[in-house]
Amino acid sequence: MRVSILLAGGGEIEALRPIAERFVAQIDARAGSSSAKVAVVAAAAQPEAQLRATEALFAGLGIELIPVVASVDAAGSVTEGFDGGELLTADGIVIADGQPLAILSALSSRVTDVRRLVHEQVPFLGIGGGAAVASEVAILGGTEIGGVQIAPNLPGDSAISGEVRVEQGLGLVDLTVLSHAAQRGIVGLAVACCEAGLADRILALDEGTALDISEAGIELFGTGSLWHVVGDAGGVTVTSSRAGNDEDTAEDDDDDADAE
Repeated sequence: MRVSILLAGGGEIEALRPIAERFVAQIDARAGSSSAKVAVVAAAAQPEAQLRATEALFAGLGIELIPVVASVDAAGSVTEGFDGGELLTADGIVIADGQPLAILSALSSRVTDVRRLVHEQVPFLGIGGGAAVASEVAILGGTEIGGVQIAPNLPGDSAISGEVRVEQGLGLVDLTVLSHAAQRGIVGLAVACCEAGLADRILALDEGTALDISEAGIELFGTGSLWHVVGDAGGVTVTSSRAGNDEDTAEDDDDDADAE
């Protein structure tokens, strides 16, 4: 089985389970061991909740989860970080859902290591915010561009209000990924970001939906839709693909979304 980068749009355990199973199958094929260890990066105000959700997601799949935990405040700043050395010997890497800003801040000292490990074919799964930070150009939060609101504010989440914040992500894929697309009403955010020149190409994933990205191309699978937003001199184009439709598998995008 080819090893690839899996990026999921978030969602409930039942919807994410097939994605987790594909990830574990890749680990088993590569590690050849029944005692594979997977590093789980969780950066949140209450990271224990993220870990419990991840444990439930992988329950019964025969892997050992190694917590790599950081605590963050309401603004997405890390209040208690981690060394992250557990990543170096892991058979797979999972980045749990959360605020992209907080996740990337927590991983700041390990970005080069994560890139190297993925280049060496260590299986990688990013869920929700964990998928967003895998981007070359990552949208870390924000609901306004030039003071104009282009996406809804989420109650109680001050870290993603205000001006859109765009920074260098982990650089695992050479495009920009957004998660929780339809559920949080942020397809319009993707359009506005491309129109403003903050990103050239954005793939926005619904919950329960994932991209399997490898040298062979991009495969879309799961239960929701992918929103493909591209900006150029003529404006912004939006197309959608429904997971599960063979004709919508994005195999023709090889040159535009290479895994690093």
